[in-house]
Amino acid sequence: MIEFRQMVPADADAVAVVEEKCFSTPWSRDSFWRDASNTDAYYLLAIDEEADNRIVGYVGCWILSHEGSITNVAVDPAYRRQGIGRRMLLRLIDIVKEKGVTALTLEARASNMPAIKLYEGLGFRSVGQRPKYYTNPVEAAEIMWNTRL
Repeated sequence: MIEFRQMVPADADAVAVVEEKCFSTPWSRDSFWRDASNTDAYYLLAIDEEADNRIVGYVGCWILSHEGSITNVAVDPAYRRQGIGRRMLLRLIDIVKEKGVTALTLEARASNMPAIKLYEGLGFRSVGQRPKYYTNPVEAAEIMWNTRL
């Protein structure tokens, strides 16, 4: 049973573990908590209640006036292809809309077609690329926007 809730300080270590499983250049535990503790940020966690409330995914978002910028989206590889990422993003969209956000942006590795397809299914559209945005390996980022929340 997957449930969702906002990140709290005690979650930083478990979020960092998911990050390390998902990305070649992971953020540190301190980076997560510094980012998530900012009043202009919101981090939503996916929790597996049947596995001792294990954190299996997260999404982070900066909220700046009426726009949001999704900073991180990750689902533990053992939990992928179960719709968790989609459900987590839908929940985040509802939360930021309540905070007055009318448009969201994010970047995705240009080669990460599963993520790009997920975002397109949620109304995001590509508006261009940022060359050499990612490292390890070096790759462009697809810049995506959803301006119709």
